[in-house]
Amino acid sequence: MPANNPHQSFHFRVEAGFSRIGFTHVQLPRMERDVIRYREGSDPVDSVRQLPGLLRLSDCVLQRGVIPVDHEFFQWMNTVHFGQAERRDIVVSLLDEQHQPTLSWRLRNTFPVGLEWSPLDAQGSGVLIETLRLSVEAMDILAT
Repeated sequence: MPANNPHQSFHFRVEAGFSRIGFTHVQLPRMERDVIRYREGSDPVDSVRQLPGLLRLSDCVLQRGVIPVDHEFFQWMNTVHFGQAERRDIVVSLLDEQHQPTLSWRLRNTFPVGLEWSPLDAQGSGVLIETLRLSVEAMDILAT
């Protein structure tokens, strides 16, 4: 019988068509649905009906340590031009103790909208982190 313990968040895999998938942090998109407020003038009820509207997804954020000669984020960012972008589907999978996916999020038609690096610090001892922010058109949650 499987345990009813919550999943731990530190064991995950990102499949995005990159040659290296060593991500340190993934911020999955937030899902939020618009609310449409509607009322007819002849409606005898004195309240407003609320209808579900469009689903909106926030950006996905991927972070990883910068290594020499790996500029795939920068190259992908440069493919975006007015009205056109190289879109990719990305799958983020939460892994169990046997490194098998237990829950996955498929982010569809993503493209880069932001790229930044952590500060350079001559007195620090941290790793230089590269952060890519992706626009997400749709998301599926897949239980395995």
